[in-house]
Amino acid sequence: KLVVTRLVAEFCARLCRVQRHPTMARQYEHPIGILGAGMGGLFHAVKLLKDGRDDFIMFERYEGFGGTTWKDVANETTKLQTEKGTYLVDYLDPDVMPEEGMKTWPPRDEIVDMCQAAAEKHGLEDKAKFNADVKKVEKKGDTLNGGHYQVEFTNEDDKTELVKVSAFIACPGVFYNPIDLKLEGKESFDGYITHGSYDSINYDKLKDARVCILGHGGFTIENVRTCVEKKASKIHVLCRHRHLSGPKMVSWMVSGAAIPIPGKVLVDAMQLMYNLVGLDVWQHPVVSTSADKSSTILTQSTTFGVTDIYFLACHYGVCEVIEGEVEKLSKRKIHVNTGREIECDVIMKCLGSTGDPNFDDMMCMEEMCGWWVNGDPLLPVVAPAKGVQAKNFAGFSLAPGYVGQLLCNTYFLDYPEKFGPVKDWLPKTKRDPNYEYNYIYKGASVLATMVILQGQFPDLAEKCGKADTIKAKKHLETHPMQKHLDQCMQEWDMYIKMMKGHGQIPQDAPEVEYPYTKENIQELLDESEQMVRKEYEARMAKMNKKAGGYAAS
Repeated sequence: KLVVTRLVAEFCARLCRVQRHPTMARQYEHPIGILGAGMGGLFHAVKLLKDGRDDFIMFERYEGFGGTTWKDVANETTKLQTEKGTYLVDYLDPDVMPEEGMKTWPPRDEIVDMCQAAAEKHGLEDKAKFNADVKKVEKKGDTLNGGHYQVEFTNEDDKTELVKVSAFIACPGVFYNPIDLKLEGKESFDGYITHGSYDSINYDKLKDARVCILGHGGFTIENVRTCVEKKASKIHVLCRHRHLSGPKMVSWMVSGAAIPIPGKVLVDAMQLMYNLVGLDVWQHPVVSTSADKSSTILTQSTTFGVTDIYFLACHYGVCEVIEGEVEKLSKRKIHVNTGREIECDVIMKCLGSTGDPNFDDMMCMEEMCGWWVNGDPLLPVVAPAKGVQAKNFAGFSLAPGYVGQLLCNTYFLDYPEKFGPVKDWLPKTKRDPNYEYNYIYKGASVLATMVILQGQFPDLAEKCGKADTIKAKKHLETHPMQKHLDQCMQEWDMYIKMMKGHGQIPQDAPEVEYPYTKENIQELLDESEQMVRKEYEARMAKMNKKAGGYAAS
C-alpha cells in the first residue's frame, strides 16, 4: 500500500504545471483573526503556532472552547459517530495520539473536555475572546499592501469593540437554529413534540412511548439509538427520502485509508449491513454507476450518519422507516400524505439546522470563490460541506476535510500572491439575495477546489499527501482492525440484550450475527487496493501515450 501511495503521489507531481518557487512566507502587521473556537478554529490556531505565527486572536461567541456543535447543538446522549483516532486537535502532529482513556466513540462532554485540554496545552486561552459576537468584517484598503480588515464585535459586557486584523479565517459551522416544521392539528395531538437536537429532549417521555422521528439525517440515526436506550416501545422514522447511513466498520475502512476507497468498494461494504434490512444499495437513487461499476458515484443531500444500532433496530422491527410527509396530526396519530397513519405518543423533529443568517452580511459577501469570500485569499470560510458527492472516500469524519482546507488556508496565508493566477479556475457561487446561507458550500465544490489547487501547487499537494498518511497512521494505531471489530461486535451483542431486557423484542428472538468479519473486511480492502492500482496504471499509460505524441510532433 505504501508503494501505491508513493506512485500516486508521483503521478500527482507529474500532473503539476507550476514549478516550486521557494519564497519567504509573508509576514503581517496585524494579528490573524480566527472566528470560532470549535474544532475548525482550534485546528487553525494550532497550525499557526506550528508555523511560527503566534499573533492571532480567536473570536468565540460562547464561553470556552468546543464550538457550537458540541456546546449547543449536541444532546446529553450525543456521541461522536466516527472514531476518535482522527478527531483530535493535534491532528497534524504525528506524535500526538488520542487519550487512551477516551472512549472509541466519545460522548459530548468528553469532546468538550478534549478541546479545552488541547487549548490549555497550547496556551490558547490568552489568544481567545469569549462571549465575542462578531458583527462585521470589513476590508479597509489593499490588504496585501498596507491595508487591513476591521472586525467589529460586541464583548462580554455587550460593548462594541473594533480590532484590526491582517487576515480573517472564519470557522462558523453550519448549525445555528433547528429547522422547524409546522404541524397541522398540533393542538389535538395530545402527545409530546420536541426537537431531536439542541438538548431539547425530555428523556422521561420516551419510556414505553411510540416515537416518530421526522427526518433521516445524523440526528435521526443518533436518536434511534437513544430511543432504544430509553426504552421506547416502537420507533418510526418518517422521511421524504431514506438516505444512506454508514455502518461503523465501513467508517473504520475509509478513515484508515491513505488512498481513498473507491465508490464500488464502499457500496459493497455497506451492502453487507443493508442485507439485514432488505435494501439493495446498488438500486438506491443515491448511487450512480458505470456498467462495470468501476466508476461509482454517491450523491445525497446529507452526510452519512454512522451507526450500527439503527440497522439492528430496523432488523428486529423495533424501528421502521416510512417514506412520506406529514399531512396533519390528530390525537396520538400522524396522517401521512401517502394515506398511511402512524400511531405515536412522541414526535421528534430531526430536520437539520439552518446556518447563521447573519454571516453573509457580516463578511460583506458578494460571491464565494472555492471557499474564499469574494475570491480573497485572506478570507477563507471553513464549514462542513453540504451533503455527499464523491466517487472515492477518505473518511466520514469532518476532521480530514477540515485539515485539507486548513492546509490550503495557511498556504495562501504564507503566499497570498499565488492565489490570483488560479482564482478564476475555482468554483464560483454568486450570492443569492433570496438565500440566507450562501457561505455553506457543497461537497462537490470543495472536491473541485482541492483537485485544482493540488494540481497547480506541488508543495501544497505534498503537504496534503502527508496529512493523509498521518490520518491513516493515527487511525490504524488507535483502532487496529481486530480490536475495533471486537468493539463493534460487543456493542452489537450488548444492544440485542438491551432490547430483550427492555421488552422491545422477544426473549427468544434469534441473535443476528454481526455482518462484518476480519475476512470480508480484508477482501474489501484488497479489492480497493487493486482498483486504485489499476486506475493509476491506466492513467500513467494514457499520460505516457500523450507525452509520446508530443515528442513525435
